Amino acid sequence: MRNATPWMLAVVVALLPARAFAQGETPTKSVEVMNPAIQEAVQKALQALKPGVTVNDRIISLQDEGGYNVAVAVVARPAGTFQNSLSHDTITEIYYVLRGTGTQVTGTMAGGTRGATVSRTIGPSMSSNSPIQNAKSTKLGPGDIQIIPPGVAHGFTSIDAGGIEYLVFRVDPDHLLAMPQ
Repeated sequence: MRNATPWMLAVVVALLPARAFAQGETPTKSVEVMNPAIQEAVQKALQALKPGVTVNDRIISLQDEGGYNVAVAVVARPAGTFQNSLSHDTITEIYYVLRGTGTQVTGTMAGGTRGATVSRTIGPSMSSNSPIQNAKSTKLGPGDIQIIPPGVAHGFTSIDAGGIEYLVFRVDPDHLLAMPQ
């Protein structure tokens, strides 16, 4: 994983919204998220998975690049089967699986509802407990990357024994995300 981190950041930069660069905003510095910080965040996320908790999602880095923010988050989920899904309004998510395996379903949201407040971790979103329409199932495991554009419903329907841990790179064109207090 030590060699994978710079490569993953290169993927994020390659996928950043073209409109940010079109506005004449050029990044002036690099940002590094080092492996010790990632491992510490993973351990905290795992500790937070108490009985009944189905996800721990924590932003560990947030960089304002002028025309957009880029957040790096660590997510841990326990083993199990699930039926809920999310669809983000404006944020692109890029998953990189660190450990564990699970089946992620993507497609069109059915019967979604909007939360009462906008999450400062994942941005404005819709959620649903109805099955995803036009569904595509993908088994994800260590080293796999999945890119989820805005508006695409997604959710893990099953996570294998031992749970799953992954990095999420969030491209936030509206500067809605914030570091936890």
